[in-house]
Amino acid sequence: MKIKITQQIKNIINSLGNKTAVNSGLKIYAALYLRNNRKNEKGYFDCPSTYLRSINARYFKIINRFIDEGIIDYMKNLKIDPNDIFRTITTKQYSSHLGYCMKYKFLVDISFGEEIEIDFTSNRKKRWYEITANSLIELGYEAKITRDSFGRRVHYPILNTYKEELKGKGLCVIDAITSQPRLLWLIMKRQGIIDTKYHYIFTHEIDFYKYLVQQLHLTNRGDAKDAFTNWANGKVGPAHFKIQKLFPIANSFVEGLKKIYYKDSASYLQREEAKIWIDDLLQFIPVKFAIPVHDSLIIKNEDYNEVIEYCKAKYPELRFSKKYL
Repeated sequence: MKIKITQQIKNIINSLGNKTAVNSGLKIYAALYLRNNRKNEKGYFDCPSTYLRSINARYFKIINRFIDEGIIDYMKNLKIDPNDIFRTITTKQYSSHLGYCMKYKFLVDISFGEEIEIDFTSNRKKRWYEITANSLIELGYEAKITRDSFGRRVHYPILNTYKEELKGKGLCVIDAITSQPRLLWLIMKRQGIIDTKYHYIFTHEIDFYKYLVQQLHLTNRGDAKDAFTNWANGKVGPAHFKIQKLFPIANSFVEGLKKIYYKDSASYLQREEAKIWIDDLLQFIPVKFAIPVHDSLIIKNEDYNEVIEYCKAKYPELRFSKKYL
């Protein structure tokens, strides 16, 4: 993976210590460099500690060095000092409870400098990667696999065309029914947050999108899906005002996810999906062939019974469906 690095940053990294320390510094810089492509209008980009920790367990020492050297800064909260009302104090702005992570920004121009190659190969050590790669190869496709930093989703050459590419090859798809609406309910319930109407839908096995069609006077399920997506992941729009009244407590939770930047909600929900489908279900799946598609898995028809029982046992509160390719 090619990135650019200025001589100033290179000198700082080279001063970190031995070859291992320098290599770690380069990888942490590369991680920040790549996340910078997602910066908001104020120049800040999110960078989860779990992501940095996966690169180096002691990443914080490198981050602190970059901060001390004036290379990066982090987004801060300004609060009144409880012991002195005329004094403000700063704290790091993040919340593991609400699902938004640390945000950094570069204080120096990183658009120029020497172009170098950084090797990110840690994914190849994980079982989900090996299963996906071997499955693609078995089908005759290149095992070119990446994982994005926004929602931790997995990408490969036929991701957007798999329905046409894999049709009639003895495969099927196990996916989650109303994945994100149900996932949002489970996340809130796990944190003890109950919106009466929202909670009622899933505890009484009501079709969520059909419910939205009726309550919001929409035309069809497609409109209901768009309304939910715009509400949960987008900026304020017509659908928001109707859903705010329908699910006031759920709306407060969603707005909490968007407190710093509205795209944080979409990122959070996608990352929670990825934890289930990639880091758990695919990572420990009891078969040797499987390919992920966000909130679903492509498997062989003959493996369906074994895999569906495995999914239901691991996640009894999710609802799954089967689709043939």
